[in-house]
Amino acid sequence: MPNDKVSQPCGAEAGVFWKRCCLAVLLLTAVRVEAIDQTGDIDMRWKVFTRQKQEQLEKLAEREHLAVPTEAREFFRAVEADDQVAVSNRFATLKGLTNILFVPIQETMGAYEQFHAWDGAMLRKFAEGILQSIPDGSIYFGGTDPGRFVITAVRDVEQSPKILILTPKFVITQNALINTSYLDYLPSTYGDRLWVPAVTNIEAAVQQYVAELQKREERGETLGLDEKLVKDKDGHPHVKGVAGAMNINGIVTKMIFDNNKARHDFYVEESYVIPWMYPYLEPHGLILKLNKESLANLDPAVVARDKQYWGALTKELVADPRFLQNERARKTFSKLRSAIGGLYSYRHMTNDAEAAFMEALELCPTSPEAVFRTAQLYMESDRFDDAAAVFQRFHDNPRLSDNEKQRIGEAIAQVRNLQRQHNNQPK
Repeated sequence: MPNDKVSQPCGAEAGVFWKRCCLAVLLLTAVRVEAIDQTGDIDMRWKVFTRQKQEQLEKLAEREHLAVPTEAREFFRAVEADDQVAVSNRFATLKGLTNILFVPIQETMGAYEQFHAWDGAMLRKFAEGILQSIPDGSIYFGGTDPGRFVITAVRDVEQSPKILILTPKFVITQNALINTSYLDYLPSTYGDRLWVPAVTNIEAAVQQYVAELQKREERGETLGLDEKLVKDKDGHPHVKGVAGAMNINGIVTKMIFDNNKARHDFYVEESYVIPWMYPYLEPHGLILKLNKESLANLDPAVVARDKQYWGALTKELVADPRFLQNERARKTFSKLRSAIGGLYSYRHMTNDAEAAFMEALELCPTSPEAVFRTAQLYMESDRFDDAAAVFQRFHDNPRLSDNEKQRIGEAIAQVRNLQRQHNNQPK
């Protein structure tokens, strides 16, 4: 994940800071996403959701005067029949679809994959833990695939049409706000009840980010490989890479927040770190609450509730064989806890951050995010031996490939290099 500190150091400390950022990129590029086997019972709400999404597709097509591709109807039939090979093949033929109709197809595919990857009991704990904690009328920024697709599916299935129209929980993914089809989809779904971004807002966000990068270059800063500017044939700058796209998405989420916070509460399931949010965030069960105004400090009562909640939940989960046998659930719950640990780290609540990261590692010792964020916390506290030990335990995971082990070995070497630099500084 991108570095979660908002304030940036200067001078000699800046050099160490950016080396640590490079270490983050090194670790994250070292680890592949693994295929997940089906385990446990499957929550069948995805079938109801599939019918709802096909209905939505047909209505959108009629309203927008668009033709429904034959492959789209075949895709929905394959999902209904639970023919996984046909589902995958039909979806592959639809990836070139760039209009608004792709969104209900994508959300169906996302839910289908998630519902099959999770143990049913764990999926319900995740979905209901989030949805039951969010008041009606709130805006929820989903981040991960389960955080978007599972939450959307369970919300749509469990709320009656009347409630869904009058007092919905508004689900908006952080990761697709510069996607053309998703940008068209938001106003068609929420436009009469929420302020949602238009194309001109996205263009303004891109211009803002380009200007920020140009200022950084003028100050002599080295841009990351995935946030660099490239110029088209006419000399106009464009952003290239995941970090650049996520930074633009972050600017757009701020627009949505500023234009809706007077009437709606906000909650966040973190994907990539969005730095502007940190001063507004506080722990809220599985996820984070985005307060309407920035907080000088976290309320001790909120922190105490968070510790109690996650202490009990971690103990419950690691005692449940269904959880231990389901890799997707383990990585997801670990990521949720890591996100809260990242907030504590931002607040310089080192002990609370370490405790949260230890729980994240207990939930999933092979989570790259939990490993990195724990090591990062240790490095920022000059606990280099502890940071290297965290990486070493990850390196010893027998499921890693030789190439992955090599990259993590390089990460350990960088930690030791930073340690030598620290030890050679004048006392």
